[in-house]
This record gives sequence, C-alpha cells and structure tokens, in this order.
Amino acid sequence: MRLRLWVSITGVLLFAGGMPVVRGHVSKMNQSTADREVISSRVVEIRTYTLKTGTREGFHELFVRESLPMLRRQNVDVVAYGPSLHDANSYFLVRSFASLEERTRGEEAFYNSREWLDGPRAAVLAAIESYSTVVVPVDRETLEALRALSRRAERGKQGDVMPQTTPTETATFDVATLLRLNDDYIRSVETSDVERFREILAEDFLCSLPDGKHIGRDAFLEHVAAPSQLSDLRAHDVNVRVMGDFALVHARTTFVTNGRPGAGRYTDAWARRNGRWVAIAAHVTRY
Repeated sequence: MRLRLWVSITGVLLFAGGMPVVRGHVSKMNQSTADREVISSRVVEIRTYTLKTGTREGFHELFVRESLPMLRRQNVDVVAYGPSLHDANSYFLVRSFASLEERTRGEEAFYNSREWLDGPRAAVLAAIESYSTVVVPVDRETLEALRALSRRAERGKQGDVMPQTTPTETATFDVATLLRLNDDYIRSVETSDVERFREILAEDFLCSLPDGKHIGRDAFLEHVAAPSQLSDLRAHDVNVRVMGDFALVHARTTFVTNGRPGAGRYTDAWARRNGRWVAIAAHVTRY
C-alpha cells in the first residue's frame, strides 16, 4: 500500500505554555472522493519534544502519573503520546480540539491553572531541551489511527519500538519525525553543527548549492563547518510528502546575510534505512 501525506506549515509563530508553536495544516492525498467528504471539524496538535539526555523514562512516568490525568480532568482530548522512534531523547504528544479557538481556550486554561503551575510544571520543563508543534485538521480515519498509536504504545514495551503499526499510523508518525529532522537540519545550518549533520546525513548524501556546485557528504560537512554567514534562518510553508521508505521535504526560507534580508527554497530527499530516516540529497536555491 502506497500512502502519501502532505503537510503545509504556514510558519506563523504563536506561544503556548511559554514556548513557540508553529501553526499549519495537513491533508491526505490519494484518497477516494467518499473519504474526502467525511472530514472531521476537529484539529490535532502534534508536539515533538527533544528531552535532555537520560530524562526520557522519568519524563514519561511523570507525564502518565501527573500530567495526563490533569489534562483529562480539564477535558483535553489526549490522542497519543510516548517515546519517539527518532532517537533516545525524543517524545511526542498529540492532542485533539474542536477548533483552533477551542485549542487556545483549553491550553490557556490548562497552562494557567494552579494545578499545573504548582504541580508538575517545573519538573516537566526541566527535562525539555526544546520542542516543535504543528496544528492540523484531520479526517476521522486519521484521528482514529493516531489514537491507535497511544493504545499500541500502552500495550507495548516502553522504548523505541512501536509494534504492529498500520500503514496509516506509520506514515503519520513518519511525518512528525521528518518535521523534527527538518528543524534539526535548519538549526544545524545556522549554527554550523557538523556533529548533528554527521548523524542525519547518509554516507551517499549529495547537495546542490545555490552557486551551482554539486558536492558530496564530506565536502558538505566541510562547507557547513565554516562559520555561517546566515542569521535568523527560518523555514516556511514546509511540505512533507511520505512515500513508503522515501520522503521529500520542500520549503522556502528567509534569513539575514551580511545585514541584508534574503530568501530561498530547498528540497530535501530522505530515505528510511535500517529503521531510521537519513537525508540522501538536498537542492538549495536563493532569490
């Protein structure tokens, strides 16, 4: 079965719980007309966390013991949660709301409640290095597939393996993983993080630079090791397309270089190899 998911992130930054949130939308391609007509009015928030090394097990226990019951007492629909397949420090949380307005009201009520402020807030925030969020409308099938992620996680062993996932569940999970990797890629360009690139680039990675040069992995690592000339680098309109063990990420960028604003576009190709996603190619343009 070949399943494609398309995600478009507007790049509009909001703030919830004192941290940045990216608002976006998702639609599923290659579905029947009947399926497209059965569209839920609900929106889903997909949040991926990068946790401090060695804190994930304790973070999960704290979430299940304190944060999850608190969310449910405040009538927040927790759809799925658990350790991410991305790496040993990643975690995900999926919540559903009737509308964007309801999401704003619900999260403001939760994050401003004394139960949260006087309860697990400090311990939760202490474990978090950073996080990213997308907000997307979903159809009924996708929402139920996301719920199944949580049920399977609760039945399975705590760790990195999600047992017996369906194609829809896997593709939905892959989108969240690729969004996180895309964030890492952009951040690593701006900060010249060669070590992170060593982790996410395939050995046969190739890159087309804005000046027309076509370079391999070693030359690319040498290229990014030099102090970056870019600042305030941001990705907008991120479009993730998952096609089995292959995926494309398209986006436009804005940045500042030599004191002047600039813009560009990029297309990154990713492949799932030995159970993890790695970047195999990149094409970058500027205008």
